[in-house]
Amino acid sequence: MKYTISTFIALMLLLTSCDNSQKVQKAEFDTLFAEVMKIHDDVMPEINNLYKLKKFAQENITVLPDTSSMIKELMEIQLLTDKADDAMMDWMANFKIPESDHKSKLTYLQNEKLAISDVRELMLSTIYKGKSLVHKSDKYIKKNKLRDDRKTNFVPAF
Repeated sequence: MKYTISTFIALMLLLTSCDNSQKVQKAEFDTLFAEVMKIHDDVMPEINNLYKLKKFAQENITVLPDTSSMIKELMEIQLLTDKADDAMMDWMANFKIPESDHKSKLTYLQNEKLAISDVRELMLSTIYKGKSLVHKSDKYIKKNKLRDDRKTNFVPAF
């Protein structure tokens, strides 16, 4: 009888500690997953600003004289907007949490947090640089009366 009670108590302690360990692992996973998704969710709306930026850059390229040095810069912005858009789309398409042990899942999420942070940096730096260049080219276009006045409604949300 004494052996049965001590076995029962040991078994209950083991089950309780396993349950607590699983709760800790789930909390670790949930926290890291939430951090990754927050970065994604914060920067994803900026994709619309990339599209606007590319459109304005293209419009300004068609109006500027062939000798303008801004054409090359605007074309570079167009390439950067495509690169940033592709980076986000690729990240989203490839984001798949592995069906494996807890440590592998955490390692995967840590790597993905770094990857989506890089995507965020690329998107925001492209928008920042592009916004400045589009405004600069708009001023040049207006100053030289290369097109009817229009307002640039490109205001990225930072």
